[in-house]
Amino acid sequence: MRELMLIQDLSIVWLAALIAGCICVGLRMPVITGYILAGIVIGPYGIKLIGNPEQVDVLADLGVALLLFTLGVELSLRQIFASAGKSIMAGMTQIVSTVALAWAFAVLFGFALTGPQGFLFGCICALSSTVIVTKVLMDRGESDATHGKILVAILLVQDLSLVPLISILPALKDAGNGDPLLALLLAMLKGVIAIAVIFWGTTKIVPPFLEKVAHSGSRELFLLTVLSVCLGVALLSNAVGLSLALGAFLAGIMVSSSSYGHRAFSDLLPLRDLFATVFFVSVGMLVNPTFVTAHPLEVALFVVLLIVAKTILGMLSALIVTPSLWSALLVGVGLAQVGEFSFILATLGYKSGLINSELYNLFFAASVVSIIASPLLMFTVPHLLRKLTWFRARNVERRLTDRQAGPIKELTDHVILCGFGRVGRNLGIVLKSYDIPFVIIETNGAILADLTALEIPHIYGEASSLVVLLRANLRRARCLVVTVPDPIAATTIIGMAKHYNPEIKIIARAHRTEDIEIFRATGANAVVQPEFEASLEMCRVTLLGINRPSEEIQQALNDLRMQRYTLFQASISEPLLSRALGQAQDDYVGVWFRVGSESVSGRSIIDLDVRKKTGATVLAIKRDDNVIPHPDSSVTVELGDELYVFGASDQLAAFEKMFELPRFCPLSEATSNEMSPGQ
Repeated sequence: MRELMLIQDLSIVWLAALIAGCICVGLRMPVITGYILAGIVIGPYGIKLIGNPEQVDVLADLGVALLLFTLGVELSLRQIFASAGKSIMAGMTQIVSTVALAWAFAVLFGFALTGPQGFLFGCICALSSTVIVTKVLMDRGESDATHGKILVAILLVQDLSLVPLISILPALKDAGNGDPLLALLLAMLKGVIAIAVIFWGTTKIVPPFLEKVAHSGSRELFLLTVLSVCLGVALLSNAVGLSLALGAFLAGIMVSSSSYGHRAFSDLLPLRDLFATVFFVSVGMLVNPTFVTAHPLEVALFVVLLIVAKTILGMLSALIVTPSLWSALLVGVGLAQVGEFSFILATLGYKSGLINSELYNLFFAASVVSIIASPLLMFTVPHLLRKLTWFRARNVERRLTDRQAGPIKELTDHVILCGFGRVGRNLGIVLKSYDIPFVIIETNGAILADLTALEIPHIYGEASSLVVLLRANLRRARCLVVTVPDPIAATTIIGMAKHYNPEIKIIARAHRTEDIEIFRATGANAVVQPEFEASLEMCRVTLLGINRPSEEIQQALNDLRMQRYTLFQASISEPLLSRALGQAQDDYVGVWFRVGSESVSGRSIIDLDVRKKTGATVLAIKRDDNVIPHPDSSVTVELGDELYVFGASDQLAAFEKMFELPRFCPLSEATSNEMSPGQ
């Protein structure tokens, strides 16, 4: 059985990881936490199921190499360098400040006995989890929000910082022997030479070689080529005194410059995930649970310090990019955990003797807690911010006086447009072309300069601020359009707007389906989901491309809308009215009118004689929450009724003029996706 020991150990590792991972998924916890806990259970400090930990460590090194290789393939240097200089500065500020604080903590409590130990421990704490943060942002639809963009930029800078950190590990190890400055300079020289060789290989060797292998049509040969590049460069890097991990990372950059980088990443992804699991389980096997019971005060203090300090330092760093305290705080909360590559640095430092067992166990005790707490914090803090915003709003309302000057102060019955990006810009063009008064709330300096040049009324600030909304004459506005991608900010805006102007019509943009119900419950009259609208347009163009009749296309789109928004259907909706007529007619549309005239109320349909006088037809009457479809001629129209009138444009105009009834859009009853274009 000895020759099968490795297979047995691997089976135990993967089975334990599977069980722990499933438990974590059920509890909505990060699976990395489950892998580490599985390692603690089956490791030498647990029930000791692993017979040969050394062999598992070798496979864990393979997992590290594959992790860093795929990071190199996936990391976009162009994306980092294309980011605003402020974003890069914010990332560097966050790293430097966190390293300094964690270093000081380790020295103060006696965990770091040397300068290199404290420095490396600070670097380990400075990194945050790209996987956890990006997943939470995508799940919450906040990737395009201000704090989401800043978080992604800072995480990219953190990932790139691995290159110098890993390259100087050998120098830190030798810092106690001989001249530390000389060792550091030698390590940096080796790193520069290695990077130069790598960049030469990215243009002269790897791309043409991958192209030839790819043209062979063999997927197996392509995978073997990618693995050979990864492990070959990693072993070469290790042989010249650099680390295996750094070589794998640089090999990934070599492959990423090729046009086959995405294919290499997708082919290697299952293998990476498989052996990365081995690495995280092996990490747990090195953790001693008794350390927590022996040092409860230090562990608890460090956990609190790690989360609170990273939140504060991340927030202060984010203020370099954005003036919004709201967005900056959300950035800080997003960074308040350790990252996947922190484990790699910690393990490399521990195995090389740079980090002692006390420092290693302190880090892992805190890291597990921070990883578990991070998604919960990213979910809870925005809701606390909303409550705080409402509390501040009440105080602002008591002492705010209108101080705005110029054309914005005179606006009334206008549209407030929150955001002038891709969505808001088109709406602004339409409003301007029809001379509809509107004001824009925006924070982007470049956009504000354009608005100034075009003499379009605008306000600089966050639309989630009550002060900003009131200065946009919220109380006298007719419509509010919320295009901001952040669902938390959007919910705050909707709630405040409805509170201070109950009659205002609010149209909001939602990325996620679950946001539709939240926005409507908060007070939005209509919710538009861009992805769904894009899918409808794709369906329409495709059906046109295969020459389907227009009636069939319209029917298909109406069916999709009804299926998609079943939970949000109005009592009476345009698709149903179109069906009642048999088919939609481009020249004939339906319009809602509200009865507010004494000359109309109290009269029956036959007395009004709408059809004979105007040519239009009253198809439905909505009275309170009841709908009367196809009303009988004896039905009497009452004050406050809502009439759905169908006809040609000139007929509807004649109806409006003759009976002096105002048109309105019943957004409180239907989402924008449920209304026909004519409405």
